Amino acid sequence: MIDGFYAVDYQVHSVRSHDGRATIMEQCERAVQIGLDEIGFSEHKDFDPADPVVNYFDYDAYIREIETARRRFEGQLKIRAGVEIDYQSWFEADIAKYLDEHAFDFVIGSVHYVGRAMIMTPEYNRTRDARRAYEDYFAAVSDSVKCGLFDIVGHLEYANRRGIAAWGLYHTEPYRESLVRLLIEMVRSRCVFEINTAGLHQNLGLTYPCRDTVMLYAECGGTLLSIGSDAHHPDQVAYGYSQAAHMAISAGLTQICTWRDRERRPVPLQGDRVL
Repeated sequence: MIDGFYAVDYQVHSVRSHDGRATIMEQCERAVQIGLDEIGFSEHKDFDPADPVVNYFDYDAYIREIETARRRFEGQLKIRAGVEIDYQSWFEADIAKYLDEHAFDFVIGSVHYVGRAMIMTPEYNRTRDARRAYEDYFAAVSDSVKCGLFDIVGHLEYANRRGIAAWGLYHTEPYRESLVRLLIEMVRSRCVFEINTAGLHQNLGLTYPCRDTVMLYAECGGTLLSIGSDAHHPDQVAYGYSQAAHMAISAGLTQICTWRDRERRPVPLQGDRVL
């Protein structure tokens, strides 16, 4: 456990992702060292043929390494084999086919591109002001929820990683109507809401999404929570977990979702260790 919380990190990457900087074993060793109860690997799987790393992910090698780690850390750490899929609406059929053919414990859907442009890059911003840039991003996330392919919405408000530099400090109020529609759709579809702490180790000073949006999710009737660090290096595993957990508790989110074979099991965020 970490600071009295049942501690799960369902956004961890290894060298099985093109941008990972640690092996699965190294990430698990770090998880045990800091008292994590569960670790969920969410390796990147891309489908855009224009992406130079589109064929990087090797499913069979990944599963072999997961099984080796499970044997090594049996009784110390629960290890889940997940995937983070880069969602764009035009390859939904490819995603569906892939998920039909490959077994995972959980599937995260994340929006990194809108209209084939990476969000908050000069290309993305060229024909947009701040409002249009964020609204288009939220519309794409909404599409990812409505498609029904994913268990968890990855790093909502990730547009802030570049958006704050481009447009200044982010506030939810101008986008409240769009956010409420999106969050209600998440609640209706039972898609899990993630507090992603990557913005903390990226020195943005906020989580994805920010505290106000976490509160808004609860106001919309949301109860399904995941926490992930987006760790690509052992030093980032469970980074800011206590901060995210306290944020969740303050919003009235009292359970954390765990996964196996895409079956969701909520457990108390605070309480006894569950093994």
